[in-house]
Amino acid sequence: MPDALAPTVRVALQALQYLAPLVLVWLAFFFGRTLRAGATPLIEQIARRGNPALPIALCRYTRLLTGIWCAYFIVAALAIVVVNASGALMFARLNLAVWAGTAVLFIGEHWLRPRLFPGEVFPGLLQQVCDTWSIWRPSRPDNGQ
Repeated sequence: MPDALAPTVRVALQALQYLAPLVLVWLAFFFGRTLRAGATPLIEQIARRGNPALPIALCRYTRLLTGIWCAYFIVAALAIVVVNASGALMFARLNLAVWAGTAVLFIGEHWLRPRLFPGEVFPGLLQQVCDTWSIWRPSRPDNGQ
């Protein structure tokens, strides 16, 4: 790499270190804003895609789960910032751990939910991902175009 590019690459790599915590903080906000009084928690919105008449016990559960995800995103962002600020070489490993933790939380909750609510029918993991995507990226009206 030419010496003239080295400072630019170094600055770009330093900027990338802030990307993961910024995304995690944004996710915490995105989830957390739905926990306000009178709002429908994000995970309840997703659950209602498959079951519009969601029982009250599941509504309470989805509110709690939305809060757990929100807290997870905040803790993960703080951990990345702390490790990054310390100059530790664990930064890349921590980013991988955050991704692994996200997968474990998502899949683990999917496994736990039917055990907590044995009388309920839940969508498969792929349908749950599609329902989540449909809430995150609602279809836009074509406005006659």
